[in-house]
Amino acid sequence: MEDHHIKVDLLQLLDDNRLTVTQGTSDKKNVLFVVGKSSAVEKLEEFASSCADRINLKIVTVENLSLASKGSLFNAILLGFGEDDNSSSDLSLIPTYTSLLIGGGMLIAKTIVGIEDMLVKRMKLCGFLNVAMSKSIPGIVTGNMPTYKVGTSDKVTLNPETKENVISAWKLDANNSETISEDDLLEADDLKKPDTSSLRVCATTKKAKACKDCTCGLAEELEANRLKDTPKPDTSNAKSSCGSCYLGDAFRCASCPYLGMPAFRPGEKVQLSGNLLQDDL
Repeated sequence: MEDHHIKVDLLQLLDDNRLTVTQGTSDKKNVLFVVGKSSAVEKLEEFASSCADRINLKIVTVENLSLASKGSLFNAILLGFGEDDNSSSDLSLIPTYTSLLIGGGMLIAKTIVGIEDMLVKRMKLCGFLNVAMSKSIPGIVTGNMPTYKVGTSDKVTLNPETKENVISAWKLDANNSETISEDDLLEADDLKKPDTSSLRVCATTKKAKACKDCTCGLAEELEANRLKDTPKPDTSNAKSSCGSCYLGDAFRCASCPYLGMPAFRPGEKVQLSGNLLQDDL
């Protein structure tokens, strides 16, 4: 990083940013110089006296910055232009400068060459617009406040005819307003009461699902309902594809509908018992 104590022609800097007026003009700009050390005040006071007919300059140290807020607002604040001054490195003070500037006021800060990006980012976060680094003078960063101040207000005048139209558009007429009955929003299924059996839940899972070691009877009830809704297979016309089903399990295939039943005579009618449809587990 380069030395940031670069000599700057302050009068030329003020002229370039249109902060000075022609000699004899009464409408002079108010500019605040903020310095980090009291030793820099004397030299800046000499500069302020030399151009007092073109600009109103006020000088204050960082530690006495609160005193500047008691007066009028400033058109511009110059920061870090004192001798051996590093006041611009204190980024926490940037929000304070926004409260000292008029709408559209300018902050001109001189910082260490090479770290201007930090100052640019901080100024943008604090609400400054058009923040940019100087192309002619290294280490100079400038930015403007919005043309309005926070908390300002202005009177809005409405056309009387427009005002009446707006009011009438939002006015409710009890005689002409259309309403919807709450009952019309309900369907027939919404009025049906749920079956109490469907509301039963397991005390452990808090759901209509039995826990692993269910002892309240919910598991049996759910299984009975499942079997009730499961259609039973029709075995009245069952035929053996291998011709050995009647001989017993030793001669039956894995998908044999008679698997697990005792042997029987060929042609004998066989009925599957209900417990064969239940899982072993």
